[in-house]
Amino acid sequence: MVKHSAATELVAAIRAALAGKTYLTPTLAGEVVQSALRDPERAKDPVASLSARQREILKLLAEGRSAREIGALLEISPRTVEFHKYQMMQTLNVQTNAELIHFAIKHGIVSI
Repeated sequence: MVKHSAATELVAAIRAALAGKTYLTPTLAGEVVQSALRDPERAKDPVASLSARQREILKLLAEGRSAREIGALLEISPRTVEFHKYQMMQTLNVQTNAELIHFAIKHGIVSI
């Protein structure tokens, strides 16, 4: 969902969430498809699917920093950090913080 989505889209997103599904606005869905068509290799590489900011936040999360600490360090709000974390979890299809951290270690975003 984007901030300026219509109320009907919000209802559709809520229904999808209640059914255990993911909802993507048509505008964003089109952008995702176009991105995959432009660069099919990127679609295969899960790390490449993250923005530079998301990788930066993921590294800091994997180092054990809190959303508040990350926000202060990057001069963004803790809520923005949480939003990026949520987006990463959706993109990478992980459900827990532990899975997110495991991904970071497995893909060399952070070393242990």
